[in-house]
Amino acid sequence: MYETIRVGDWLIKADVEETRKQYEKDIEDMCVCGNCLNYYEAVNELPVQKAQVLESFGLIPSKCTDINYHGVKDHLHFYIASYFIVGRIVEGKQEWNPKKIDFSWHISFSVPQHQIYIPKGFPKPIIQLDCVTLLPWVIDQPYE
Repeated sequence: MYETIRVGDWLIKADVEETRKQYEKDIEDMCVCGNCLNYYEAVNELPVQKAQVLESFGLIPSKCTDINYHGVKDHLHFYIASYFIVGRIVEGKQEWNPKKIDFSWHISFSVPQHQIYIPKGFPKPIIQLDCVTLLPWVIDQPYE
């Protein structure tokens, strides 16, 4: 069943239950490099209100198949992680303007341009939630 969720200027119709079911499955192709392993652990330390934004869509923050690491900024590690949601965008538009983005936490939505990172069998329609965030290094493996 679809729910209407507002996040900032975005209005999203999402099938939260179906999205949750997809993320509860074993997801193949999870990256095991140090940067991604750190993301999987560090994202669990997000403040509650930020984690709740992701979880409100049925997402499991530590299960992400598309993580891009962009180095260190202000002694934290800069990530852009893309999650997939069963749903559609009702209102809002993606604006990638680095001068307006809070790199410690920024969410945007789009229609996926590439299918490569979408887990196999993920139901349509699909929207992509991009999360820009700065996270600490929390795993024992040293940062390289």
